[in-house]
Formats: sequence, C-alpha cells, structure tokens
Amino acid sequence: MASMTGAATAGRYSRPSVKSRSKLQGRKVVDSAHGATVLVLDDDTSVCRSLKRLISASGFQVQTFGKPSELLASEIPRSNACMVVDINLPEMTGIQMCEVLKNSGRALPTILITGRTDPSVRSLTANSDAIALLFKPFDEDALLDAIGRALALSTRP
Repeated sequence: MASMTGAATAGRYSRPSVKSRSKLQGRKVVDSAHGATVLVLDDDTSVCRSLKRLISASGFQVQTFGKPSELLASEIPRSNACMVVDINLPEMTGIQMCEVLKNSGRALPTILITGRTDPSVRSLTANSDAIALLFKPFDEDALLDAIGRALALSTRP
C-alpha cells in the first residue's frame, strides 16, 4: 500500500458543511474538462450520496455502485479514472473485487475506505495495491488528495 491516512475513529462520512462546500467549489482538484472519472463503491447509500456530492463539487465525473457485481458489470474507464472502494461489502470484500479487476486487466488506482479500525483491517490491506486507506469518518482533503494521486497514476502513458 502506498500510504495509510485517515482518522482512527469509526463512523459515517457526513455531508460537507456549507463552509467546506464553498471552499471546495472554489478549488477544483482537476479541470473537469479532462473528464476524470471516480467510481465509488459502498453498500451504504448515504455514503455514496455524500461522496458523489463532494467529488462532483471538485470537478470529477462520479459513478456510484452499491455492490461489487454492479461495478464489475459496468463499463470501466481504461484511463483518467480511479476508484474509492469500501472494504466491507456484500458478495466479496473491496480488496477481492480489486483483485478480480486486476486479473481481468481492468484495474484502476484505488483508495480503500472503511469504518473498521481493528488490526485485521491493516493486515488485510497490507499487500493491496491501494493508493491510500482512509478510515471513516475521513477528512475531505485527505480523500481529494488521494484521488489526485490516484488519477496521476491512471493518466500515465
């Protein structure tokens, strides 16, 4: 794993505050004209909705999925894209889903997110290719920074 960031407390990602939204709207992480896409996979619909709002406000196209099978059945961009994936999902873990994509030649740079802070999470993610591991609730800037790093890897020739 490239880096481990995030708060060490469990909880839900909440909607950005008015102050944060104003700050984000004034700061585009990438020029949305480049069409960068972020795929979000979380079985909690409120997390998907909040992340979609935050990431879209930063100039990205966002697609959300509630189950790994939905993402695996979708058209996955080959470049200029990354994924934000919850670790604990129905059907398979987020890490297993990333392995399926990798084995099929459709892997994208990935940011793992989780509400669990037990030691088994760190051991589970230790050998993953994830750009970052963020613990819910995580800081908006930490997520946007990780997305920027993931997209930089995705757009390399």
